[in-house]
Amino acid sequence: MNDFENGSIEDENILLSQGEVKKLKRKKGNQYCFWFKNDEPLITIGPHWPFPLFLIVILIFGTYYIGFIFYKSEILFRIVQSCSGLFLILSFIITALQNQGINYQSINATFLDNWCQICQMNKLKGTIHCKDCNICIRGYDHHCIWIGKCVGEGNQFAFNVFILAFLVFFVINYVLLLI
Repeated sequence: MNDFENGSIEDENILLSQGEVKKLKRKKGNQYCFWFKNDEPLITIGPHWPFPLFLIVILIFGTYYIGFIFYKSEILFRIVQSCSGLFLILSFIITALQNQGINYQSINATFLDNWCQICQMNKLKGTIHCKDCNICIRGYDHHCIWIGKCVGEGNQFAFNVFILAFLVFFVINYVLLLI
């Protein structure tokens, strides 16, 4: 087992076609980055990672409990409730893992408006440094402890879908409890 597999090295060496080695940082600020595409991480885990784990357990057991213990109704109602619960859980997982818009590499362009002293990078307009994540986020909206990281340009749509899925799940379960 090498040092990277032990977790003692934070960078991963990538062999390129010319034989040169390129380093991709696995840790950026307080974020852990995985599965890179075009030198940007597709999956990130935030500094408050225990909260999403706790919430996913609550969502799974809550969906199961509501769906199979409370309802003594037709199978169609159970299927509708289970599908809305599955949609809620999947949208949450995507939101919690998707890259939120980390300003991952220094950008050389004329429309940059400032420099982040902490990240030592140029920031595009609308990029804000999050003190919790300790990184600059493009299109920063807010830091959400329930998904364990920021909501930004990269996961804003997924976050909105998750909120909509939660609303649909709540309404469906409320209606089914009244039946």
